Amino acid sequence: MRIPEAIAERVKDILARLQERWLSRNLQGAESGRGAESGRGAVARRILIIDDMVPDPLFGAGYPRAYAIVRALVEAGYRVDVYPMVATPAHLSRMHAIFAGAIRVHSAEGARGLRRLLLREGATFDVLFISRPTPMRTYVGLRWRPGGHASTPPVIYDAEALIASLEKRRRELYGPAWSDRAYQAALTAELGRARGAAAITSVGPGDAGTIRSALNVPVFVLPHSVAARTGTPGFEGRQDLLFVGRLAGPAPYSPNVDAVRWFAAEVMPALDRLIGSGYRVHLVGWVKSPEVQSLASHRIVVHGVVEDLRSLYDQCRLFVAPTRFASGIPLKVIEAMSEGIPCVVTTLLAEQLDASKAALAIADGASHFAEACARLYTDAVAWEAIRDGGFAHVARAFSPFAFKHRLTEVLDHVTRPEAV
Repeated sequence: MRIPEAIAERVKDILARLQERWLSRNLQGAESGRGAESGRGAVARRILIIDDMVPDPLFGAGYPRAYAIVRALVEAGYRVDVYPMVATPAHLSRMHAIFAGAIRVHSAEGARGLRRLLLREGATFDVLFISRPTPMRTYVGLRWRPGGHASTPPVIYDAEALIASLEKRRRELYGPAWSDRAYQAALTAELGRARGAAAITSVGPGDAGTIRSALNVPVFVLPHSVAARTGTPGFEGRQDLLFVGRLAGPAPYSPNVDAVRWFAAEVMPALDRLIGSGYRVHLVGWVKSPEVQSLASHRIVVHGVVEDLRSLYDQCRLFVAPTRFASGIPLKVIEAMSEGIPCVVTTLLAEQLDASKAALAIADGASHFAEACARLYTDAVAWEAIRDGGFAHVARAFSPFAFKHRLTEVLDHVTRPEAV
């Protein structure tokens, strides 16, 4: 028998009040006596992270970085709540397992659930950390303000990747192309929701510059956190090519699916003419694309999700990222460099990483991309030079220390007295 909606809502309200009483005793009452301290020696702050999904690194598409943010906050002593707009019970259970109960993950109930959470506990958070456009649009649409004399917590908007920039590049390939005026209008609409934020974080200097040109809001570059793994196998004994990324949706709307389809259709035939057909291409990631599944063969191995990529990183000779449209920063390339596997990428990705030809093999167009792959696949000296350059770039730009320092810097900025 279906429970009438009015009764169901009444039950939710009762449960909410009971939870609020529990929180009053266990969370708010602990404000004065809690002993945890942040990485800067201050009393631990309570942070609510609002995102499309839970911070599971297996999701790809920026979620490895989301995981790194949560992990860094936990390690620094902050008290972290996570509200995903969409999540299954299995996703929630996995979060409890990954973080061993160190974070509080709320059930995903969309805008209505977020509103209830803010009405119940919003004033107890020191910071709201909102990632991606949809959660930010939802938050702004709620027009929530705490009752009584409580002030609204400062908002950090994590832009993650600019959708307008991605769409502009996508249209250059698939059409119809945007005029500059249309692009600026889309960018203004996307970023307009963040005008009230206390700070904005961006994954790379390119997006940060675009945001600064559109908004008068402090912008911090918060890229990714990864530590290089030393002692990885050398050139000899390796074979095959590796691609890692979320593979979902049709090619015209998925940068990764477009990249894989283009590589299989145009780059592989050119590469076969240069080095023969004795290599395989391994595709790893969440696969929800019939186009990708149809490519599966004895030469293109579709693995799906692989929790521990170490054996594939050590087995394959090259990592390929033939991405033709994207925004943000290619986390998969950063992680591959940190694992000691040389990467062949497009100019677009090299610019997003602010990396030179000393750290990456960079090429555009099918024939040039194939030539770059062939050179590293057959030349041990060139292979080792790019591997070492990749290690150096990761250490310089993406060290865990630098990541944690920048994250703490952003939090300190929005919570200092003159900022709130």
